[in-house]
Amino acid sequence: MRATKTLPREAALETIFAHLATPPTESDPLSGIRSSTENYSMGQRGRGAERCKEIEVRIGDRPAIWLAPPGARDDLRLVHLHGGGWIAGSITSHRAFAAELAWRANAPVLLPSYRLAPEHPYPAALEDALSALRHAQAHSPTGLPSSASVCVSGDSAGGNLAAALALKCAAMGSPGPDRIALMSPLLALKLGESAFSAPVHDPVVQQDGIDFVAAMYTNGATDLAPFIEPLMANSDLLQRLRPTLIQVSGAESLRNQAVAFANRLWDVGVEARLSMWPHLPHVWHVFLEMLPDSRAAVAEAAAFLSES
Repeated sequence: MRATKTLPREAALETIFAHLATPPTESDPLSGIRSSTENYSMGQRGRGAERCKEIEVRIGDRPAIWLAPPGARDDLRLVHLHGGGWIAGSITSHRAFAAELAWRANAPVLLPSYRLAPEHPYPAALEDALSALRHAQAHSPTGLPSSASVCVSGDSAGGNLAAALALKCAAMGSPGPDRIALMSPLLALKLGESAFSAPVHDPVVQQDGIDFVAAMYTNGATDLAPFIEPLMANSDLLQRLRPTLIQVSGAESLRNQAVAFANRLWDVGVEARLSMWPHLPHVWHVFLEMLPDSRAAVAEAAAFLSES
């Protein structure tokens, strides 16, 4: 059932948190996570989905889709990497969110379908993210090349991939994203001790869940920094990153990682903006019809990415 957008904010938050705390019906944990991720946003679409044109493309043997608002600027393209713990998520689960970002940035967004673990463990997803970036750097939604700034965003594990992608480009000495927006990003595999006294209210991300998805994604890899754990990247790589926005809720488990990553970027002189929002769920951005905070957070990210 589609969620209604007429609930008062506190009632909407109560409904969303209850939805996120509902265990999946599947007995197999992998199937349960994949099902929950597809239904994470409760089918909420937002205005961008009504306005954007959808253009299907292939990047190698992988499908992807451009979400292009009418009259989009031709000097900026965005790539969004979806969340789902590296093992779930799809073009379908994140299409409406990507369209909202495109509409608010007035720029086309490329949403790739990267390979998922455990069928395709690390570095498959990162390789596909790099291919998507190169595609956006070389092609517009119509397939024609033109000069443009290309920025990258990602939510949750997609935020991990966005940060890892920027670091990978820096390590290769090749053109990376001009700006980076990380939304509730997973930046290390251990939550660690929190520096906050305010309690966490996060039904989505816990340490045992991170351990479960990381085991499938890493597939025994032992050298985790910096492309699996961007928070642990050395200072030489970090200082090569372009301006970065980090959005996180003060109520979610990943808030400490977000603050730590922002601090590391500040320490090496990278322009970084830490945007912490109170009392909201992990990747609250997708609840576009129910939460004004969702629309405001997407607008904030779009404005930041549009500055390039």
